Amino acid sequence: MRKNLLSVGIAAALLTSALCNASPRGDMEFLGYSENFVKETENMIKESDVDDLDDPTIETVSKSEEPAVDEASVLQEQLIELANTRSIRADMSDRSLEIKSRIGKYWDKMSPDRNVQAISDELRSQILSGIREALSVKGYEIVQLELLDLPEGSNHDKLRAVARVTRGLKTRDSYKEIQKNLGEIRQICSQAATIDGQCYLSELTTFVAENPRNKYYYEKTILNY
Repeated sequence: MRKNLLSVGIAAALLTSALCNASPRGDMEFLGYSENFVKETENMIKESDVDDLDDPTIETVSKSEEPAVDEASVLQEQLIELANTRSIRADMSDRSLEIKSRIGKYWDKMSPDRNVQAISDELRSQILSGIREALSVKGYEIVQLELLDLPEGSNHDKLRAVARVTRGLKTRDSYKEIQKNLGEIRQICSQAATIDGQCYLSELTTFVAENPRNKYYYEKTILNY
């Protein structure tokens, strides 16, 4: 008895779904219903469709009766809403050309120069040893120090450094002291990587300072300064 009630319930659910969508034949066959039961369900759907067409209470609205959409008004509303979300006012000066120029200069700067010579192994070794020595002189213990090539498509006259160091703290305000150390680390590495007036560290260089008390670490890149 419970199985029959379950079957009727499932069939009713499929029927309801079919009234809004398509024929339930595929779903019912998948669930194992007999061909007779499937046909009976399809007939019920057809009869229901006919009843809906004959029902005078159902109104049919033609497309010509739909209210016309004023595209200009809709676009104006969208622009006003966009301006509100971006805090743009009518009395503000137009900076679009300035912004376009700055973006163009940025991409010109980022575009690789095919005539740039790649950094030699000798120069790479000189930069690495210079950074290592400069950090050691200032009392930093080097945890990690690497010079990595930039991603493909970038200029090859720069290197991405990863400098991770630690040093005993002298004050109780560890956070403030380590933030100060990060600035010093950045300056030390940049100076050590500058040869004949050219700094070979890219903007992707990462500086990391560890807190020797709890091993927490803080990091920044050249772009943060």
